[in-house]
Amino acid sequence: MSHDLNVGDLSKGFINIKIGKLANEVIDLLNLNREPCDIIMWEDRFKYIEKHKQHFQSEESYKKHVSQIPDIIENPNYIAKHPSSNSIEYIKRIDELMLVAVRIKNTGNLAFRTAYPLSELQLQDYINKGTAIKIKDFE
Repeated sequence: MSHDLNVGDLSKGFINIKIGKLANEVIDLLNLNREPCDIIMWEDRFKYIEKHKQHFQSEESYKKHVSQIPDIIENPNYIAKHPSSNSIEYIKRIDELMLVAVRIKNTGNLAFRTAYPLSELQLQDYINKGTAIKIKDFE
C-alpha cells in the first residue's frame, strides 16, 4: 500500500526517504539479475524534479503528480527499461502521463533519478520500440 509524498514537507529538506520497492514482477518483466529492494529518493534528486516543474500543466498538476510517485512505482500502467541510461521507468497516467526513472544497479537499494510528464507520442514511441511493457490498463 503506497502513500502520497507531501511536496511541501519535502521542499523544507530531508536526507532521504523510501518511495517504493523494486518488485519481483518488475525484476521478471525486465529480466533483471537482482533481488527485490527499496527505492530511495535523496534530497538532491527531489530538487532535480523541480527543474521539470514548467513541463507540467500547472503548479497544482506538478504537486499532484509528484505527490503520487510512490503510487506510480507501486501501480504503473507501463514499465520500461531505458536502452542507454541504465534505468527503470515507471509510467502511469494520472491527469498527465508521468514517468518516474530509477537507476538500476545489481546490489543494494535503488535510487530515484527523476520524474517528469511524458507525452502520448513519447509513450507510443516506447511501445513501438518494445521498451515499454504494458502492466495494466488506465483506470
